[in-house]
Amino acid sequence: MFSHTMIFILLCVYCFALQTTGAEKHTLQYLYTLRSAPENEPEFEITTVFDGLIISHCKSSSFRDQSREDWISQTFTAEEWNNRDLFCKNEYYFHKTLQKKTEYLINTTKGIIQRERSCTEDDSVVYMSDRWGINGEDFLTLDPKTLKWSSDSPLATPVQSDWNQMKFMTPSLKDFELNQCKPSLMKLKKAKVDYLKQNPPPEVYIFGKPSHDRSTVSLQCYINHKYLLGVHVQLTLNGMVLNESVHISSPAPNMDGSVQIRLEMDTSIKEPDRYHCVMDTDNLHITKGWDGRTLKQKYLYPKSDESELRDVSKVWFVLFLLGVVVGLTFSGILVVKYTSFKYKKDYNKKRNKIDDVTFYLKYVQSEEEWKRQAEVDDEFYPRWPLKSLGQQST
Repeated sequence: MFSHTMIFILLCVYCFALQTTGAEKHTLQYLYTLRSAPENEPEFEITTVFDGLIISHCKSSSFRDQSREDWISQTFTAEEWNNRDLFCKNEYYFHKTLQKKTEYLINTTKGIIQRERSCTEDDSVVYMSDRWGINGEDFLTLDPKTLKWSSDSPLATPVQSDWNQMKFMTPSLKDFELNQCKPSLMKLKKAKVDYLKQNPPPEVYIFGKPSHDRSTVSLQCYINHKYLLGVHVQLTLNGMVLNESVHISSPAPNMDGSVQIRLEMDTSIKEPDRYHCVMDTDNLHITKGWDGRTLKQKYLYPKSDESELRDVSKVWFVLFLLGVVVGLTFSGILVVKYTSFKYKKDYNKKRNKIDDVTFYLKYVQSEEEWKRQAEVDDEFYPRWPLKSLGQQST
């Protein structure tokens, strides 16, 4: 059978899983259990949970805070792990004192005290919570703004008044938030992102299983990964989230060390392509549509000739559109090239005419230049005495 501690831890993890709907929300929980022992020292343990994953565990028998996950162990330095061991030891003696005082006020000598204190980051804002329980019943709850306690049962009324008058209680609560919970939350948040980046993404499968009379279909979605805590899985129909008659299993281990979450629902709608399995994590979004197949990759409902004809028509229509786009693109390129060629041809023709006119103008001279040139020619080439030459000839 499960112990009270294990039941308490599972309930806290389950409550966290129900609240995990936003991608930017992270929670670090410290789960305390203190068992009374009339003849011996009380048994004390702290279980630390990050986003639903148990990351470390400490018992009063050793005061060693240890983790089974390699990436968690590597998140903190050796000095930080030593500080966590010291924190566990100090918390033991602190809660041992409160236990004696509480048992005196409620007039009991034995029982199980449980405490759940946490810090949560939601949209970059960190807030804390603190709740106490005795023998499985709610006892006290802390107001995070005023840091005052309120009783959850008539039995806790005298304890509420006594704790609110303790001067050391408020500094202790602030110290836990600022120096213990919040720094650890920030480191774990970064380590989780790095871990998910370095490992393959979750595997998503969706398939259908027909009923015996084939009147309904059991639609099943499987998510496999080594780290599935904080994963949000949904089934959608035509983009709308299905909430009714959807069963989600708790994470179960696989033979290869990974973990599996199964989502299942029964439906009478037999049309595939309308159902999708949607998975969200902090930095990943995966959507997988149902193609009408079973787990053995066989089509649940064979396609009709009309359906196949519709699919072929779709393919030809896409090819037609592609051909139109290619044709228009090619025509546009030809028009641009022809326009550019004709422009260059007209430009060169006009340029040649301008050069011819310029060349002609260089050789057109004014009347004064002709006279000046004639006088120069007379100096070098004197006129012949045509008259005397004529006389001699006669």
